Amino acid sequence: MQRAKKLDALDAKILHILLKDSRTSFTKMAQECKISVVAVKRRYERMKKAGVIKGELMLVNPYSLGYKCTVDLGIVTSVENEKEVIDFLRSKPFISGANGNFGRYNIQAFLVLQDIEKLTGILGEIESHPKVVRIDSLIWAESVNMDHTENLEIPPLKQTQRDYRPLAVNRKEEELDEIDRRIAAILSMNSRMPFRKVAKQVGISTRSVIQRFNELKKSVLTKSTLCIDLNKLGYNAMAHIFIKVSNRSQMQEIYNQIFQIPNLIIAIKLIGPYDVRALVALKNFEELFEVTERFRQIKGIDKADTYIYRAFCFWPMNLFAPLLWTHDQYIHPFSKGAPC
Repeated sequence: MQRAKKLDALDAKILHILLKDSRTSFTKMAQECKISVVAVKRRYERMKKAGVIKGELMLVNPYSLGYKCTVDLGIVTSVENEKEVIDFLRSKPFISGANGNFGRYNIQAFLVLQDIEKLTGILGEIESHPKVVRIDSLIWAESVNMDHTENLEIPPLKQTQRDYRPLAVNRKEEELDEIDRRIAAILSMNSRMPFRKVAKQVGISTRSVIQRFNELKKSVLTKSTLCIDLNKLGYNAMAHIFIKVSNRSQMQEIYNQIFQIPNLIIAIKLIGPYDVRALVALKNFEELFEVTERFRQIKGIDKADTYIYRAFCFWPMNLFAPLLWTHDQYIHPFSKGAPC
């Protein structure tokens, strides 16, 4: 288990600012924290060196790139056949990632498709493997805005108010040229890179990069944030809660109640055996009991199946960034399993 790094209130405030917008300048952070720019830079670099900050990224909207369907496949097989099935899945070009342990399923496979009609053929191909017993499809009703960095509590600061406000989802496919894709790809994995450096890499003027970036922010790049190690903040586990509601017409009200739970940092609306998959960062077993009880008290939830896994070393995972790159240019760090 990785040891948590001791942060003070100013460190926590800097992290909160950057989780909200990782392109925030040191000057602006210094003003908000009421300390010098040099002091902000020193704290920032110290947290990077300690591994609290793993990087800066911009989340990608798959709809804008023509990918309309995101699916988690829950696959059941025998324990002794798990490795064989995972290797089989990872050999398929349509699988973006395959790992063990996914709730009540042995294996999770992750798909991002341009057309949901392709799903039937993919399921048939996977089911043809003799060691696959069953597959359930958990289709994401929305493939953006599922990471909620604003809900993460960073000790010693406490989150005082949680207000879930659904953001508008742009589902329109955009026409991007190669320069647009390269700018978006660079910033998706290094959101604090100065525009002049981006301009040098892509071979255009800094002014043109800024103009294109402002357009990309309207569709392709949805949020600028940090990638952090939850373990270094004292979170030792993740509760993965698979939720079935009694009436989907009550989903908005249920969502509002779910977001009152501390450290609920991921929520994905689903179509399939479950209606929502929620992930909550946990420090200890006491918090697990509290979270379980909070879900149990929410009216409208038929059942909430809870499973415990290790906390993420990299979060948010920026799952859709690889869609901006060709396979030989970039291999997503999570495509072959969890980085921890």
